[in-house]
Amino acid sequence: MGGLLEDSVVKVQKGMGIIILLINVFFPGIGTLLAGIMTEEKDKSQSAIIVGILQIVLSCCCIGWLWAIWTGIQIMQASDN
Repeated sequence: MGGLLEDSVVKVQKGMGIIILLINVFFPGIGTLLAGIMTEEKDKSQSAIIVGILQIVLSCCCIGWLWAIWTGIQIMQASDN
């Protein structure tokens, strides 16, 4: 069990990683929120949902948008492994 940011990078089904990234590019935080709901790593799902909500709130000042893209990339990489 890591910190909130480490736990927000969840594994989703192999093909869903790129879709989560694309959703995060166009709708910041929504992809992270969906990944938290869809993951089988239930111990990390709450962290991903919290981070997704924070990304949505912070997207108005671009910090959340950049953070969402970075998280989307990490989720995509974790899902490909």
